[in-house]
Amino acid sequence: MLGAAWQLARSAERARSVDLDFPRLAIHDAQGRDTGRLKVCGGRYQEPFCMRAEQVAVDEVLLKLNKKTGARYQFEFGRTGGRTLAIKLDIDGADRDLVEAADGRGRATLFWWRDSVRLLEVPAGGEELTLRTAHYPGREFVLPAAFGAALAGLGAAFLWSGLWRMVRGGVSRLNWPWQTVVPGVTFTMAGLGGALGAFFAEDRPWTMAWTGGAVGALSAVGMACWAYRLMRRRLPTLVRMEPIVPVVERRFQGIVWGPGPWQLLSMGWLRTGPQGLAAVSGPAVGTGSFGMRLLPGTLRLVRVRPPHRDDPLRLRFGRYGRTDGAEEAQFGLVAECEALDGPVPGARILIGAGSEDLPHVLGALSAATPSPLSPPSA
Repeated sequence: MLGAAWQLARSAERARSVDLDFPRLAIHDAQGRDTGRLKVCGGRYQEPFCMRAEQVAVDEVLLKLNKKTGARYQFEFGRTGGRTLAIKLDIDGADRDLVEAADGRGRATLFWWRDSVRLLEVPAGGEELTLRTAHYPGREFVLPAAFGAALAGLGAAFLWSGLWRMVRGGVSRLNWPWQTVVPGVTFTMAGLGGALGAFFAEDRPWTMAWTGGAVGALSAVGMACWAYRLMRRRLPTLVRMEPIVPVVERRFQGIVWGPGPWQLLSMGWLRTGPQGLAAVSGPAVGTGSFGMRLLPGTLRLVRVRPPHRDDPLRLRFGRYGRTDGAEEAQFGLVAECEALDGPVPGARILIGAGSEDLPHVLGALSAATPSPLSPPSA
């Protein structure tokens, strides 16, 4: 998208330089006022900064009605060498005198610039009536500029999402507002704002940049406020997550991942209680030890975070149901821990659980981890 936007911007700039350089052909006096005279090629005026005049004969003027633009006339001119030229023009009410003068099958002058007829001059009653064609000023660059601005906004949004995924990890319900929604809406609206500026400021290209920047800034502020409120009200706040020391037994969906014997604990369910944190084979109710595996060592909590891109698939895409039976699933979080002892000391252990169940996991870990200030046992 960014490559296509760059090519469209270059083509629009070339078309703009061709079309909007046309006013440079008019002659101005010392005070900068337009004298109404034109630079006609010949003498000291050379192409491309001059217009080539061609004397033609007006053969016929035909009226062709158009439902959208109103009256459209087709001028047929006779050129040297027996050649003919037909031009269709939309004529306003102020230029009807030129049509009547040309309909008398007299002579006219066509002014060519960059292989395009830009002016039509017809003599009428001792004066010259001039009609500028639709190429003055040209707007062929407007659509490429508008499409380029829109594609640039979309391309920047996708680029931001991809870079976020590579640097910060995979898709997470804690990350998706800042990864996708906020940059997507901001860059898309900035591109649309630049495209809108292309239609109303064709002679000032920087207006596109100012319009896109202003629209993008307003969109960024609005989306940032929305994402902040979403993070505060609907998503769990990891900084304020307090451990809950287990008093009664509680069983819920959870995943344990680690090297060596920790791999045998990934049974899909966890149990917290006075005996500590353990992995169980199912949601059976009871306090028995059948099918229960205690953690083979003491863990130290490092941090609580959303799933990352390099986490195992079960942690990244795991769904954790609510203990009250509600249909809406919990937000998946990961407790990153370090093994203090056991079979693999210093190993990185990951425990995945829902946002409502993870405080109980943290409470079980804090209760099992000895305090560094407590005296050693006898």
